[in-house]
Amino acid sequence: MKNSRKLISLAAVASLAVAIPLVSNYGASASTSPDAAAAASVTPAQALALVQANMTTANKVNSKPHINTMTRAQNVNVYQVASGVYAYTSSLAVDDDGSDPDSDPDHQDQTTFQDSNGKQLAAHHVPFYVLGDDCWDRKSPCPHFFYKEHNIKGRQFALMFYNGKCIGSIFGDTQTGNDQTTSDNDSRELGEASVKSASLLGIPSSGTTGGVDNGVTVVIFSGSSWVVNGTNANLNTTAQAMVQNALDTLGASMGGTPPTTPPTGNTFEAETGTLSAGGTFDSNHQGFTGTGFANTANAAGAYVDIPVTVSAAGTKTATFRYSDGTAAARPATISVNGTSRGTLNFPVTANWDTWSTASISVPLTAGSNTIRVAGNTADGAANIDSVTIS
Repeated sequence: MKNSRKLISLAAVASLAVAIPLVSNYGASASTSPDAAAAASVTPAQALALVQANMTTANKVNSKPHINTMTRAQNVNVYQVASGVYAYTSSLAVDDDGSDPDSDPDHQDQTTFQDSNGKQLAAHHVPFYVLGDDCWDRKSPCPHFFYKEHNIKGRQFALMFYNGKCIGSIFGDTQTGNDQTTSDNDSRELGEASVKSASLLGIPSSGTTGGVDNGVTVVIFSGSSWVVNGTNANLNTTAQAMVQNALDTLGASMGGTPPTTPPTGNTFEAETGTLSAGGTFDSNHQGFTGTGFANTANAAGAYVDIPVTVSAAGTKTATFRYSDGTAAARPATISVNGTSRGTLNFPVTANWDTWSTASISVPLTAGSNTIRVAGNTADGAANIDSVTIS
């Protein structure tokens, strides 16, 4: 169980590929049982797109927002994306507790849940995620997502997605209960996972300096058939062996058809770029591709720089996927490699969860280029999801 812990943000850059082991049959049937998977294999990208398409207001479980463990922003929600399947997107603060020794001065020897032999989980060997220990509000039903109300138990299986990677993990520890008065944290937080989870996802895994502020999506499969049994020595292997079956189960339970993809061409995600001061890469609105979107500061000139690569020089069409949930359009200056190439209008969309496209012709050089979107009004630029070059 988490006690007082100071969590330090560190930007993370992760590999964009993962090799997922083949899946063996696991457990008995349930509402989303491991052996209810679709015949055709579902890729991690397809599954994540399906999950994100179902992370809508209508499917939100909590009535009060959760706290992002790293940023402390109260902007994390949990959604029931399929029968018995719950998902949220937040940070990954690194939990190094359990039976593995660690130099972190806040390290604790215990985890809330143990392996099948009753041993404390080993954070350096077992990929696990963390949920709130109790209902912070002391109400039933809980206004926040409380695992005990949703048929979730210790070692409950979940998929974790980050920056193109997908891993299997288990519910291993909890965040500060109401009776822990010495802690800086509380059970409303979502966004913590073990050293092993961070390592597998390509996120810096130090308990004192590691982690990532946002973009990690956790998809929890409830029910007894998705509780993972094993020891510290083999829980990781077992969890990874369940990944493809879980992906296929998501495909079957959500219709198997991912949402509309961006236009054809080479697509570059905005979150791979850099922002001017005050901007953030967020994931609190639904329907984005990749791991999030660029949200510039509300200021004239606030910008996002997106790196793009083309094989041959020439005039290309840059199609930006964006949202603008305000009442006014957000025009922006588009620059390539430091030179302005004109103003592009970004008209309003129905809300921040609705995405549209806007295009402009720009000259690109062979190899690496940087495309800047800089807002022309005091509101800054629209939220930018990606740019597709064609």
